[in-house]
Amino acid sequence: MPRPKRQRPLWLPAWVPFKDGRVLGLAKQTVLAWSSAALATVFFTLTVSYATEKSQFSKVKFVHSSRPNTLLVLRVLSEIASVFLAATIYSTFEVVQWVLISRPDGIRLPQFLALQSSTGPLGLLALALGYGLPASKWPWNSRILSLIRLLAEVAVPVLGVFVMSNVNTHVEYTPITNTLTPFAFGMEPFNYSIAAQLGVMEDLLFNMYYVSFLYNPIHAIDLSPHMDGCSKGMSLSGNTSCIRRVLVTQDFQNVEANLPFHDRTDTHPILGTGQQLYSLEYRDNIEVSKTDLICETLNSGPEYYQICGRNAEDGWLHLAMIPCPVSTVMRENCAKDTSWKSDPGYTTALRPSFLKASIAYDRHEATILSHKIETEPAVAQINSSELISALGVLLNATKVTPPTSVSNSILGAPSNFFGRIVAGHMYRITKMSETNPSARVKGVNALQSILAMTLFYCQNGVLAKTVLPYAPNANGTSPQYRNGAFMNQRNDSQVALAETRYRLSVGRATLITYFVLGGATLIICIFALLLGSIVELVKFDAEPTLWPALDFYTQCRVETGDGALVPAQKRAELAWIYHGKELFDEIAGLRVTRRKRKMREIGDVVEPIGNNEGP
Repeated sequence: MPRPKRQRPLWLPAWVPFKDGRVLGLAKQTVLAWSSAALATVFFTLTVSYATEKSQFSKVKFVHSSRPNTLLVLRVLSEIASVFLAATIYSTFEVVQWVLISRPDGIRLPQFLALQSSTGPLGLLALALGYGLPASKWPWNSRILSLIRLLAEVAVPVLGVFVMSNVNTHVEYTPITNTLTPFAFGMEPFNYSIAAQLGVMEDLLFNMYYVSFLYNPIHAIDLSPHMDGCSKGMSLSGNTSCIRRVLVTQDFQNVEANLPFHDRTDTHPILGTGQQLYSLEYRDNIEVSKTDLICETLNSGPEYYQICGRNAEDGWLHLAMIPCPVSTVMRENCAKDTSWKSDPGYTTALRPSFLKASIAYDRHEATILSHKIETEPAVAQINSSELISALGVLLNATKVTPPTSVSNSILGAPSNFFGRIVAGHMYRITKMSETNPSARVKGVNALQSILAMTLFYCQNGVLAKTVLPYAPNANGTSPQYRNGAFMNQRNDSQVALAETRYRLSVGRATLITYFVLGGATLIICIFALLLGSIVELVKFDAEPTLWPALDFYTQCRVETGDGALVPAQKRAELAWIYHGKELFDEIAGLRVTRRKRKMREIGDVVEPIGNNEGP
């Protein structure tokens, strides 16, 4: 039956091409395919740009305010891109199918089945394998088209898995501009004379928790590399040497009372930018040369130990802590029998450096939230004799100093308690090492922690704002508290309230794979659509609707190889063939072509089917 010629819609602009019901000269299915391709390209681009933090979405407060929101946006964008990509793939195969059907010779039935949207994965797999038929009976075109359809259907879920397979978030703290204030927040150079000035403050600062100083998240950031046979940068035996790197920052609790934000109830973190940090690099189990070695012998009761140090090349310090053996301590003979001083003891090399960094602190717990290194380390030149001299004061457990020089009018006189703790600790570690050699790691950690604490507290101004911060002379009224540890530090850094931003981190390999697979799929689809659209614009033959099954029923015919229509009896016989190989052998030679229909003017009258007579 001839069909009516469609009229141009009144709402369609005159500049838009229209012919026989085709907007832009294309069928509805083709227009839908181009629309899906455009939307898929847009959302694919948005997904990639968001994953690389090039999108404006990253600047929206809702997005970066929490970790779930940051991941949610990526998931939503990738899912929308996947939906439109799937629609593009589906529509592209439909366009290609109808372009091939509209050819004078049509398309072979196996190829039609490979392109038909109703053919599922198992059907496509069977078409690709051909049930064992040779290439002469089952063409390669059908196999290739089936494999392409299978790959296209798998591509969409695979892309969704790829983009979310290696995704993480990291926190970034950005200063709130109107709160930036110059402040003394950094580390100062080592000043060994401060050890004698600390006095009673030493009893408060140096205590039994000294062994955790390099682990404490209040001021320590562990950057130790992973090495076999090492635990947290220390060797489990005496046969290997491990590298331990730790950044030591200012204690937030040391300066919190003097911050300009004490009257604010904001929950924002505190960010110190341009803060000078200690970068401490250790190497344990080294051989300490006796050349230019400076030693200090310390004791508490019968327990004796010796701490020695010397300057080495490139800013390194070689240090050793040698405890008296347990058997000698039990005989109380460490002072007379000094042969133990030739033992290797616990050894370490230390190279202290200064660097600038931005440190974010939690206002309530005073712990370090994040760090960002801003400069390269610069070696801090420290004289080993000055360091050993300071250690001799800090670890003193027996020498009584004049009370007037270290006594505090408020806190009283020092008790030298820390020296007794270390002496007892050395005794216990030595006793454990006799039965468990791996216990030596405790001795190395004790030595490294004491060295770090000495550098941390023996610096100008370290206590200026700790005790009674609003008093001009820190925690005392005597003239001695106007300098050294209690003097004001330099305002060489910036402190501010910080805004928390969660940033997306997608694995580089993951992102490249997603970009290549998704981009290649889109390019292939767009190229196929372009060829199909050109054919439509030239011939105007293909006329698919949005319903493929209806199109096959109304616009297609199945023919034999000689162009004859497959009769109903033959179709019925095909339906009863159970064996797949036999069925494929029967349909291999069939072709699908498009029915030819003539157009009529819309004013022509078509007589209805049936009797037109009235009652």
